[in-house]
Amino acid sequence: MSLRANIDHLAAAPGIVAVNVADPAGNQEFRGEESWSPILAAAMGLLKKTDESTIRLVIGQHTVVLQGEGEETVAVVLPTGHAIAKSLRRMIRRMSRKVRAPIVRPSLSQSVSDPTRQPSSWG
Repeated sequence: MSLRANIDHLAAAPGIVAVNVADPAGNQEFRGEESWSPILAAAMGLLKKTDESTIRLVIGQHTVVLQGEGEETVAVVLPTGHAIAKSLRRMIRRMSRKVRAPIVRPSLSQSVSDPTRQPSSWG
């Protein structure tokens, strides 16, 4: 169940538009642009109808990658031709093996520097 536990890591990767992870019991987790939710849910059935471990679908200017890892199936939407496509299959495999720590987003105060403070090189 690592893919469901790591769905936020997959969704946070640059270029990822939406992610859906399903287990054999039919439990699904979704992250991303809500308009993709019904499309990804329907696409999950396509992978089951093939003998393939991975399939790709092109829908307009987006690519949907469906991949089975262990007992789980993941569907990922990304812009067609995006650089993450090269490493996506490997990233999904890694995420399926080990639960990652929760994503920590920097707070607004940490991400915005003090406007009155000058860089050290300014003397």
